[in-house]
Amino acid sequence: MNYYFPSFINSIEATGYSLSQLKYTVNSGTNAIRLLLRSFNLPLNSKVAIPAFVCKSVKEAAESEKLISVLFDMKADNTFWTHYDFVRLKEENIKVVILVHLYGFLHPDTKTITDFCEENNILLLHDAAQSYGIDEKMLRGAGVIYSFGAGKSTTAACGGWITSVNEEKTSLSIHKPSLFSFQNIRAKLFLKSRIFGYEFSGQDDFLKKLLIVIPNNARKIVSMSKFQKQMSMRSIVELKNILPLRKIRYTILKDKVGRNSQIGIAYDDEVGLYFKMVLYVKDNMAKFKNYLRQNQIPYFALFENTPDASLENQSLANFLDKAERFIEISTEASIPENEIIRISKILNSYK
Repeated sequence: MNYYFPSFINSIEATGYSLSQLKYTVNSGTNAIRLLLRSFNLPLNSKVAIPAFVCKSVKEAAESEKLISVLFDMKADNTFWTHYDFVRLKEENIKVVILVHLYGFLHPDTKTITDFCEENNILLLHDAAQSYGIDEKMLRGAGVIYSFGAGKSTTAACGGWITSVNEEKTSLSIHKPSLFSFQNIRAKLFLKSRIFGYEFSGQDDFLKKLLIVIPNNARKIVSMSKFQKQMSMRSIVELKNILPLRKIRYTILKDKVGRNSQIGIAYDDEVGLYFKMVLYVKDNMAKFKNYLRQNQIPYFALFENTPDASLENQSLANFLDKAERFIEISTEASIPENEIIRISKILNSYK
């Protein structure tokens, strides 16, 4: 099944945009986190607080910088938000909190967490990889990272962006991409396959095979190429134009989902970016996923299988109980409205 991606970029070329806004860019969101963590000059094995419910790249980024990731549990309600337990933050002697803003929303406890970190001299890194377009004025701290990979609030040619950097507490050093860069080729093939839906040419197929045998340089912290910056800047500028279209699609789904007692909307503060609807499935996940597949409804789940029961010695009770219950349904502007109507009726009929 296809997963839908933004369709507002209608040309492989994107020129005429000022790139000065993209001061610190790197080749992935993961490396954006690594670079910020590295810039803090922390002692080896310093502890970093991260959510248990998050993509594995966040944990990998911390551990790649020789830091210890400490997982924090989800809240007790039926939302996907992390509970950053202040007592535990002190007891664990946490040096950095990675505050993750998911699905185009701002974490509801952002101000409280920010105030606590400032009062206790804890560095705060905002991971807004999925949330470009939220109110950045709310994000005080050492730095904010965004991502332009698949399934994000702005999808372009891959890569990551660091902004709102606290210059007093960070020192960023980024390698420049080589003149001939395989990351450029990867970015263009990404756009063809994920956004434009192009059939690959013979040359494209050759390049795909070539890229398989050539190691990805994502582990090396390199700036985005000029092409990647152009496409990312284009997606940032166009975001305002597609938000109303996303909201129309989101509202159609919301009306029908709200009438089904078996599923619910995990979180909606009515100021999100509306590129996904996150469902909370109350019972029998296998049955619900099979229902989606049978009805040709594309979905994404952060956890396709029951989370590891031994995780953190089972101290993450809410995570173990709920993590697999969240299902992401795309509400991108690229989806035809009649397809959204079809999906909404199917979701409403689930029993």
